[in-house]
Amino acid sequence: MSRLQKRLGKARVSRTPTPMTTDDEYESDTASVASNDSLWGNDPDTVDVKSNWQDEMLETIDALGDRKNSSTTGREELLKSFVRVASLKVVTEEMLAGRADELISLLGRMVKSGRSVKEVTLAARAICLLAASIPDNTSLTTTILPLLQQTISNGKDEGSLPALIYALASVAFSSSTLTSAEILPLMQFLSEIFESSGHSINQGDDDDIITASIEAYAILLSIIESPEDTIPDAMPALVDCLSSASLSVRLSAGEAIALSYELTPLEDSESESPQPEIPPYDDIHHLTTLLSSLSTQSTKKISKHSRREQHSLFRDILRTVADHRGLPTQKLRFAKNQELRINSWEKLLRLKHLRRIFTHGLHVHLAGNTHVREALELAPVIDAGSSSEEEDGMSSVERRSLQKEVKRLRKGKIRQDRRRAGEGRMIDVFGVDEEGEI
Repeated sequence: MSRLQKRLGKARVSRTPTPMTTDDEYESDTASVASNDSLWGNDPDTVDVKSNWQDEMLETIDALGDRKNSSTTGREELLKSFVRVASLKVVTEEMLAGRADELISLLGRMVKSGRSVKEVTLAARAICLLAASIPDNTSLTTTILPLLQQTISNGKDEGSLPALIYALASVAFSSSTLTSAEILPLMQFLSEIFESSGHSINQGDDDDIITASIEAYAILLSIIESPEDTIPDAMPALVDCLSSASLSVRLSAGEAIALSYELTPLEDSESESPQPEIPPYDDIHHLTTLLSSLSTQSTKKISKHSRREQHSLFRDILRTVADHRGLPTQKLRFAKNQELRINSWEKLLRLKHLRRIFTHGLHVHLAGNTHVREALELAPVIDAGSSSEEEDGMSSVERRSLQKEVKRLRKGKIRQDRRRAGEGRMIDVFGVDEEGEI
């Protein structure tokens, strides 16, 4: 498993579950590679939906609107069905046949008055998918965004709060109408959650909530103008989070700190060691000492695999903070002869955010979702095609060939590549398990 795969979430399977997905088919962790392999099978060709999925999607909206004749379990199943379709297919306003506002209203009602944690969590997950698929729909920002913030503020049903936090970040991140001035209060709201260890929303010391708020803060930090003006305010709390007993909190805080240093402009200087114009954190010696310790920390409290992940991640974070060096470039291959260069913390965290939303359908949206491609600075979609194979941008034959190549590389070249921090590492979006099986 490559370093990029680790950072997309696989290593968190045995640690802190984040209710971005729900129990049964959609509840395990932060949409990690391993969880989805176990849910949908190891062969991505088996992950599919019915050929009449557009009609099924409209029927689902009809059924969700018939609340009098539905049960909590029934609504959960309907939401699960919609989430599955929207994850694996690129949904557009046209496909919703003018009913996008109706669907958004129904999801908002479930967020506000859902009868179970699972119903609320699935509704939040559906909102994430819509935000990344039809971000220009104004109902998401005018109706859903305030509702999400209010529901999170109330602090009820802690099991669904991480999913609601991710949904709030997804709507704001994808919106084409929100300005930086409108996003900044949301970032302040999120930073208060991790600064107070969750007490600001009456959910103290919940690691899932703290992790979600840090990751949501970081993804919004990546899209605002002049982030250097905001960064110093949150840095003390992020540095404090590096000492958390929770590995997921430490990792998310470290990534947010690396992003903060990456986004801070450097002085105009010919020096080999350029310095930030405004240091994000006053006590750089304390920060680098802490990061150095985390990059070499040896403890039996976490597994060997998790220690390796922490060491690898914090070595890269330390290089960014201390030496202002960027993230080593890696490449993600997807679809037909297409690849995504991951060469910055900003792009890595955006990719992780999208991986959390789309899970096993990420390759479909990388190939055919215009909004996803814009977020990752990929060229516009040329032709989405009409066949099912063309829709996901990769035929089954090509996909199996790619999987075989990844297995081959796993046994030799990838292990050599890991010793280098340079370019050329090619991974596949479906993931590889611990034994190298796809």
